[in-house]
Parts: sequence; structure tokens; C-alpha cells
Amino acid sequence: MSVAIVTGSAGGLGAAIVRRLHADGWTVASVDLAESGPVEAARHDRADLTDLGGLDALVDGVEAGLGPVSLLVNNAAYWRPTPFFELTADQIQRTLTVNVAATLLLCQAVARRMIAHGGGGIVNVASIAGRRGSTQVDYGASKAGVINLTATLARELAAHGIRVNAVAPALIDAGMGDRLPPHVKEAYLAQTPLKRGARPEEIANVVAFLASEEASYVTGETIDVHGGL
Repeated sequence: MSVAIVTGSAGGLGAAIVRRLHADGWTVASVDLAESGPVEAARHDRADLTDLGGLDALVDGVEAGLGPVSLLVNNAAYWRPTPFFELTADQIQRTLTVNVAATLLLCQAVARRMIAHGGGGIVNVASIAGRRGSTQVDYGASKAGVINLTATLARELAAHGIRVNAVAPALIDAGMGDRLPPHVKEAYLAQTPLKRGARPEEIANVVAFLASEEASYVTGETIDVHGGL
């Protein structure tokens, strides 16, 4: 059975991704700061992704327990609503560490092993904020980095049979979307043609497509899922 790692798996979107991959036949390893993950996961590792030096060992543990990893879904993200002039160096560093550095290093750790196993796939969860800017400048900048590293790694790893893609959601009715101030959420939905946020399952469906053989000729792409924005 093919093994997938999903980070940020205890949140609304992460749990939806785990459920969808499980339904598609993947053996899923859940990774999150939370003590437990979705019941559909075959394994859960509690991990702090700011501990960049521990990421290689994390992947080793998953492979020792479940077998070779064929798919990595980098879904974990840090977002803390803070006005621009109140941003601190510590917050900026944490945002970039979790959202960019950990994503990149997990790609590196998994790709090394995928090359030995004959290939695989990586799906990064970016954000429309990385396309168009964001009211949260550190978060938007970090997601722009995810979009860029996705395109760059796709070129780097194509020769090894590894596809790298991303999905860029807008407002999701879970997780960060639930933490927005009501007036901000209302204003955002007012400019969204579909007039609603995405259900986590709708984003998970796109992740599952990119992970599947149906997307075997798709790499280096970031698919926007934003309700028509």
C-alpha cells in the first residue's frame, strides 16, 4: 500500500485531506502539534515543525513504521493575525520557519528517499494570499515562497520521477477561516463570486487529484481554488 505523510493533519483541512487520501487507499501518516490525529490515519507523530533539525528523523520514523513514503502533503502552516507595524521578528521568523523552511526541508528529506524508491509526489498547500498579497504580510510572503519553491522543485526533481504541485485556497470554512474577525470574513465573502468559503473537503479533493495518477503529467503547477476571485 502507498504511504502518504500529511502535516497539519489535526486541523479542519488537514483532517479532510487525511480522510480523502485514506478513502483513496493511501496509508496515511499524520503529523501535527496536537497529541492525536484523525482516526483514519495509520500513524500519528506529534511534531513541532520549528524544530528543523528533527524533520529527517521524523520521515525516518514514518518509513520504519509504515514503509516507503510515496506522497508528502505539506499542509501545516502558521498564521497569527497581527497588524503590520506590530509584527515582531519572532513572529516573522516563526511564520517563515513553519511555512517555508519546514516545507522545503520536508521536501528534501522525502525526495531523497523517493529517489531511492523510484519516485513519488509532493503537494504543497499554498494560499491565494501568496498570489495577490494579504492583509497579513508575513503569511502572504511565506505562501508566495511556497508557490515559488513548488515550481522550482518540480524542475529539480522531474528527472527523478517526482512530481511537485500545490493548491492555493482562498477562505476555507475551517481553521484560519474560523478565526477571522466577522467583519473581515463578511467583506471577503462579499467579493467572492460564489459567496461562500470552501469546504475543507473541496480543497482535499484537489489535493487528492494532484496526488493521483490522473495528474501524472501535471507538475510545477499551483491550482487556485478560490470561488472565482
